[in-house]
Amino acid sequence: MPVLLTYFCYGASAITSVALVFFEKDALGLTPAEVAEIGFWLGLPWGMKMVVGAASDHYPILGSRRVAYLLLGAICSLVGYAAMATVVQTKGAFLLTMLAVTVGFMIQDVVADALSVEVAENDEDLGQIQALGRMALLIGSISVGYLGGWLAGQIGARGVFAIAMALPLIVAVSIALIPRSDRPSAKIASENAPDSRRPLVIIVTGLGYALLGVLLQIFDVPYAQEIVLVVSGILIAFLLKTLGISRSVGVAAVVIFLFRSTPTVGQGYQYWAIDRLGFDQQFLGLLSQVSSVLSLIGLLVFRKTIVERPVSFTLFWVIVAGTLLYLPSIGLFYGVNEWLGLSPRMFAFIDTTISAPLGQLTMVPILVLIAKSAKPGAEATTFAIMASLMNLALSASELFTRYLNDFFSVTQQDYSNLGKLMITVGATGLLPLLALPLLKRQEAAVNG
Repeated sequence: MPVLLTYFCYGASAITSVALVFFEKDALGLTPAEVAEIGFWLGLPWGMKMVVGAASDHYPILGSRRVAYLLLGAICSLVGYAAMATVVQTKGAFLLTMLAVTVGFMIQDVVADALSVEVAENDEDLGQIQALGRMALLIGSISVGYLGGWLAGQIGARGVFAIAMALPLIVAVSIALIPRSDRPSAKIASENAPDSRRPLVIIVTGLGYALLGVLLQIFDVPYAQEIVLVVSGILIAFLLKTLGISRSVGVAAVVIFLFRSTPTVGQGYQYWAIDRLGFDQQFLGLLSQVSSVLSLIGLLVFRKTIVERPVSFTLFWVIVAGTLLYLPSIGLFYGVNEWLGLSPRMFAFIDTTISAPLGQLTMVPILVLIAKSAKPGAEATTFAIMASLMNLALSASELFTRYLNDFFSVTQQDYSNLGKLMITVGATGLLPLLALPLLKRQEAAVNG
C-alpha cells in the first residue's frame, strides 16, 4: 500500500498540469523555449536518484532506511507547492520552487522503487508489482484529469497549487503502513560488495554533479546545460560500471536512452491551441482525463504481453505507432479537420482517444529491466542509478526541444513555423529504430 499510494500521489500531481500551462503562459509570460529550458533543469533531480538510493540503502536516518527518506520527500514537495500557491512571481522563483516539488517526488519515487523490489519474491511478482505501480500512477492521473482543468478555470493556478499540497500529506500518512524490512541490511550489502566505499563514492559523485549544475546556472556559464548533460552522462556511465551491470542491461539502457531523448514540440503547441483554437482550462482537463483513462486501459490490455516480450519488440511498435498517431496533431495545425468537417475540439478529442494508450506501455518493460539488475541489499542504489540514466534522457529531450524551438522561433507572438517544428519532431521520433537491431542481437545472445 505505501508503494501504490506513493505512485498514486505522483500521478495525482497531474492536477497542476493545466494550471502550470496557464501560469507559465499568462502569469510568467514564458516562451516555449524558456519552458523547455526550465524543463531541462527540472529533469536533473531525477538524475540524482542514485544519491538518494545509495543513502537510503546504506545510511539510515534515525535507524530508518525507508520511512525517514519518504517523509523527507513529502516535506520537500509540500514546501514547494506552498510557495507556488503564495509567493512565486518570477521565472527564477518558479524554477526554485518547482525544483523543490520535483526533488520531493524524486525522493518518494526512490523509496517506492526500493520497496517494490523488497516485497517481490520473484521476477513474475516484480513485473506485476511494476505494472500495478504504473496503474496506480495512472489512476492518480485519472482521478484529477478533468478536475484539474476545471479548478484552474474556477479558482486559478495558485488555488490549484494549494490543493496539491494534500498529496505529500497523503504520502506522509502512508508511512504508518510500512512494515519492518526483512531484506539484507546495509551492513550485509556492504560486506558483500567488492568495495565497501561504493555507496560513499556514489553519493559524493552525485552531489558533485548537482553542485556543478548549480554553479553553472548561478554564474550563467555559456552552454551550461550542454556541459551538465555531458558530465552527468559520463558520471552515470562510471557509476553503472562501478555497480557491475551486465552487458545486456547496458545495451538495453543505451537504446532506451536514445528512445527517451528524442525531442518534443514543447509548450508551443498548447500555447497555439489556447490562443488560436480557444482551448480553455476545462477542455484541456478533459483531454488529460481521456488520455489517462485510455493509458490505463492500454496498460491493462497489453500488460502481460509487454512483460513477457523483449524490450526491443515493445519499443519497435511503440515508435512506429507513435509516429503514425502523431500525424493528426500536425494535421490540426494545417486545418485538416476543416477538410473533414470536424471542429478543432472534436478533432483533438479523437486524436487523443486514438494515441493515448501508447503513453505508459514502454515504462513497464523498462522498469522490469532495471529491477532485475537490482542486487539484494542495494535495491534502491541499483534501481536509482539505472533510472537516473533514463531520466537524464528526458533532460536531453528538453534540451533538444529548446534547440528546435529556438531554431524555428516559435513564440506567443508568432506560431507560423509551428507546423515545420512538428514535422521535424515527428521525423526525429523514428531515429531510435536505427539502434533496435543492436538491442535485438543482444537479447538473442542472452536468450541463446
